[in-house]
Amino acid sequence: MQTIIRLGIQVSLVAVAAFGALPGAKETSMEVRPDVMLFGATAEQIDLGRWAARRFENGGLRTPDVEIHFHKRLSACRGYFGRARLGRVDVCAPEAMTQRVLLHEMSHVWLDQNVNDRVRERFLVLRGLGSWNASSDPWELRGHEQGAEILSWSLSARIFTPLIPDNDASALATAFELLTGTRQQSG
Repeated sequence: MQTIIRLGIQVSLVAVAAFGALPGAKETSMEVRPDVMLFGATAEQIDLGRWAARRFENGGLRTPDVEIHFHKRLSACRGYFGRARLGRVDVCAPEAMTQRVLLHEMSHVWLDQNVNDRVRERFLVLRGLGSWNASSDPWELRGHEQGAEILSWSLSARIFTPLIPDNDASALATAFELLTGTRQQSG
């Protein structure tokens, strides 16, 4: 009987090692700030989560309240490299793009938590856009996407080129200040 139990436990451990977790098991989590929780993160992704939170702080902004879930497959992000919704960020990007995607998606959460309708309207006028987030508008002409690109550009110390029109530094700095009420930090 003990041999059968031991064999059952060994088979279960092999299955956990092979598949990563038991069916229905919860993702492992890690708090990197009181308001930033990571799920399914490797050691490198934990460092990346800390880096992203510091970028908000260094930019003079409150870190958004966010759950960040790291995935190995694009299907977890509905075929995109990242997704943000209701305080949750899902990152499915290849390693070379994870830093950019994480900061962009966290910027969406920050915008949702900190930008009111009045500021959104002023931003749309400033940028010459028709909507904040209408799916009928191309991605690069949505206010929500431009806002996330502008925040992530500024918070990354301008290492990422925003993938939006009218992306010269002066126009981006003006838009950053409108969205955040904070002057862009140099360097």
